[in-house]
Amino acid sequence: MGLIIEKVTSLPYHDVLHIYIFAPLRMHDSYIAPGKSMRQSEYPLARLFVRHIDVTDYDSLSFMYAGGGIVSTTEDLLRFMRALVHHELIRPETIDTMLRDFARFFPGIDYGYGVMRFRAIPLLMPARYQAWGNAGSTGSFMFYHPASDTYFIGSLNQFRYHQKGIRLMMQTIDKLLKCDVWSAKRT
Repeated sequence: MGLIIEKVTSLPYHDVLHIYIFAPLRMHDSYIAPGKSMRQSEYPLARLFVRHIDVTDYDSLSFMYAGGGIVSTTEDLLRFMRALVHHELIRPETIDTMLRDFARFFPGIDYGYGVMRFRAIPLLMPARYQAWGNAGSTGSFMFYHPASDTYFIGSLNQFRYHQKGIRLMMQTIDKLLKCDVWSAKRT
């Protein structure tokens, strides 16, 4: 997809990201993984591991380029996710299509257009976990939970920890909803 974007725009992929996403959303600390970017953030790069091996400085990480090789801060990711949720980046009907047109990823988790969607399945996936976003191969995650209007954004900095990011989101939803119930009972 990144090569198609470069062909259509006649611009390098990292320039397209900057012009159409990063600059308009004021995502000043986001860029393509090292080796492909013209700009670096003032913040230090978090270390990334494959088991106990620090691979942060490996040139081979550039393989992720248009497949998720963006380095960002949680603040910038929150700006991005809010822009998606509030239709500031793409039209509402496009988001609707992204959340409707999918393939089954796991029971209760669908995937399409770069978006994971959690949906209720009796006995397998309770309705309270209905959320959408994505969990990356590096343990990063970014989800929106409409029922509580809550954003879950973070990284575990470990390849193959995408399932742990999803579990962390679900555990946090449980705690958040218990707090809401407790607060409602007190008032």
